[in-house]
Amino acid sequence: MAANSGLDSKAEYYRLQEDEIISAVSSEDADQNDAGFRLSTIHLHLFHGLKFAALLFTVVPVFIILDSMKIIFQRKRRFCLDHVNRSFLRQSSWILDERICQYVLNPLFVCLYPSTFSSPTYVKCNIPIEDQKSPENNIFQDHQLNAPKIVSTKFYQYVMPEGFDPTTDPVLVFYHGGGYALKLTPTSFSFLNNMRNAFPKMAILVPDYTVTATDDQSKKYPLQILQNVAIFDYVVKTMGCKNVVIMGDSAGGNAVLNIVLYLRKCHREIYPKKVIAISPWANATFFHEGEKEYMQGTQEWDGLCLKSHSMFGRMFVGNNPNVDFTSDPFVNIEKNFETKMWQDILKKCSVMITYGSDELLSFQNKILAKKMSDASEGCNHFTAKNVLVEHQGYHTGPILNYSRNMDRWTNIPSIARILEFMQS
Repeated sequence: MAANSGLDSKAEYYRLQEDEIISAVSSEDADQNDAGFRLSTIHLHLFHGLKFAALLFTVVPVFIILDSMKIIFQRKRRFCLDHVNRSFLRQSSWILDERICQYVLNPLFVCLYPSTFSSPTYVKCNIPIEDQKSPENNIFQDHQLNAPKIVSTKFYQYVMPEGFDPTTDPVLVFYHGGGYALKLTPTSFSFLNNMRNAFPKMAILVPDYTVTATDDQSKKYPLQILQNVAIFDYVVKTMGCKNVVIMGDSAGGNAVLNIVLYLRKCHREIYPKKVIAISPWANATFFHEGEKEYMQGTQEWDGLCLKSHSMFGRMFVGNNPNVDFTSDPFVNIEKNFETKMWQDILKKCSVMITYGSDELLSFQNKILAKKMSDASEGCNHFTAKNVLVEHQGYHTGPILNYSRNMDRWTNIPSIARILEFMQS
């Protein structure tokens, strides 16, 4: 009875902490990353919605048919339904623009949240003075970035197991992809549900960072990095979680790598236990020599196209001509890879990188994995076991596998490797 009473008290304590934070967040802060429908812009929702629907139901099907015929007649590969799925994703990303993201897709995705998540937990925090003064933290040292000193954000509890013990039970913090421009898409729900079934005692939290599909420069980089760190701080400090796994796909992969990089630059002591970056967006605005040509060749097999990749990069950093984003280590992680920083990071937490051989970002991810391997040379903190290259895999392939059969899902090679890494 005493043990149960202690657990109940602890649960009540965390609820009180959340209530305190919620009460400290004003309605303006709460709406900071709200991307729902607004009556004041209903004409824009309708116009861009009709434009998107017209393209989706006319242009996209034509190109899917052409892509399928090309595969069949050229016989480079055996045709299967997976290629139709890739073509649909690729052509759908090709017709996107900033306004469609802002006025059509994000409001639609937000409408699905009430049926999937409980009420959000709002987090508001002051950026520690130590973070702001760290000479290695360019987010605050580069004053042209106008980094906020106070950050408001929120996250959702996808699942919180009954009797969850934050000191021992695992918690997965899943940072979604979408080029930082899109809200959590429904394509991630199947993956999260399978994760819940695979780890019944694991809590799953989904941060809801501010998206960049807006003209407001204050909602561009570095806000998302600071929000994601704030969520991690809340999980380990307020909730008291000790066994934390952070995972992200695409831009979410960029997010989880940036979290640990930020922690190192600010000389923090607490790190996640494991970091899993699925098809990480390693360079948001930088292209190596020959990389664009490489992308033009690989995009015919991927679910992402070069046009949308470049668009998301521009939306992420916004319009700030006074900043050289090419040399920013948070925007372009691989290009500005800091060996000493990552040597220290790899000693404190296990990192896994996955990507597909067919995907648009495989060029930069291959270089990133090689640099991490070189950084841990002699220490074996990052070896071949920490890198998964899925043969003929496409962008965020593990997330986009919709199988509900757990036996089949857990035996998919890429999924099996991720689950093995989480259990190790």
